[in-house]
Amino acid sequence: MKEPLLNLVISDTHCGSDVGLMPPSVILDNGTERGHGRNKKLQWLWKSFLESTAQALEVINGDPFILTLNGDLIEGIHHRSDEVVAAKIIEHVGIAVECLKPLVDEAHSVKVTKGTECHVRDMETVFMRELNIPGKAKDVQQYTINGCLVDARHHMPATSRLHLESGGLGVAMANCRSNMLRAGHPVAKVFLRAHRHCGGDVCDGESMILVTPPFQMLTRHAHKVVTDAIPRVGMYLLDWRNVPKGGLPATHRFFFSPPQSILHDE
Repeated sequence: MKEPLLNLVISDTHCGSDVGLMPPSVILDNGTERGHGRNKKLQWLWKSFLESTAQALEVINGDPFILTLNGDLIEGIHHRSDEVVAAKIIEHVGIAVECLKPLVDEAHSVKVTKGTECHVRDMETVFMRELNIPGKAKDVQQYTINGCLVDARHHMPATSRLHLESGGLGVAMANCRSNMLRAGHPVAKVFLRAHRHCGGDVCDGESMILVTPPFQMLTRHAHKVVTDAIPRVGMYLLDWRNVPKGGLPATHRFFFSPPQSILHDE
């Protein structure tokens, strides 16, 4: 098989959250069935996930691609939160497996980064074993596509101020490059980040950074810390086809904004 020149990037699915990514029907360990019911947020998230996946696969057009799962695949059991669809963390892993298996099966290879400890603990290992993904989850995933070094990490600083989002991306990229230069390490040209739940990207012509949006609506905690946020969901596809060796990829964004009726439905 030829070298993959495509990288599909997804993060923050928070499977197990009652406002996270979930299929219409899931059977838990005890045989209980969980579904969307009348939860319009779950219905919309699943519909948006299927639409963004279909759009990405249409652009991919059968070519080999790397799938990067950049952290917080599950919600987990944390901070005494009751905003979950199942009480066992292993069942959150099962939901993530159900959601992501079709893409894992299609991918040439899969890179998994570690997310936030209170959400995932060490469950990425279990997720990977369930889907027979070789290797292990890492805090930092570095790999080369078309002569271009990619640096994937889940965490980066968040902001509640919309007008500072792009500045934060530029700062994170410049800081990571400077640390690589100071240490004498190879310097990445593409930086993949997540965690802040605000999708976006910045390119200075020589390197680029992108943050994937989540597949999760606002939790009660999020309503407190980013009160007026309207969460967009989606994924990125980076495309090195028809790009010179070492060049930056074309960027395909598959983003969806929820209608107002979904946001205020309880």
